[in-house]
Amino acid sequence: IKVNIIAPLPLFTVLAFTACSKDDGAIPERVGIEDVPAVSMNTATGGITQNVSLATIANFQGSFKASIFFAGATPPDKIDVVVRRNIVVPPATGPITNTNVKVFKTNITSFPAELTITAAELESLFGEPVAVNHNYDFGPDIYVGSKKYEAFPATGIGSGQGVAGMSSVGFGEFVRYRIVN
Repeated sequence: IKVNIIAPLPLFTVLAFTACSKDDGAIPERVGIEDVPAVSMNTATGGITQNVSLATIANFQGSFKASIFFAGATPPDKIDVVVRRNIVVPPATGPITNTNVKVFKTNITSFPAELTITAAELESLFGEPVAVNHNYDFGPDIYVGSKKYEAFPATGIGSGQGVAGMSSVGFGEFVRYRIVN
């Protein structure tokens, strides 16, 4: 029995060259990359987390700002600042869930935007008193064109604006107020 190796060679050559496209590369053209502005959230003192004593909660007034992280970048059409509440019992860090998210401020279009929150406003938003081991995280829902990028979506990760380690350069993905004894 003779096996003819030369006959299938043109077929393999045609298949090899039709399997490649100009679209192949580091980021193929079929993969869309969207330019979403990086909105940084920081406390008035520049941090991203602030512990609040329950003993002084009646006088609490949290101050934070939402700003465009990269100077000269095109800002989003608008942002809504949302807040999620999680109850975390030490020593466990507990799972952070996005099932209890409320809208705090809407239609913010000029940056930086300075915002304040009181314990009474938190109690009004969530319908129950502020207590020890409650974390309140404030983040931006970003609107670009007809798309909304949620700070705390019910599934998946957030708006993906930053990496956790970016706080060392002044970027805050969200601001946290942690209620302690």
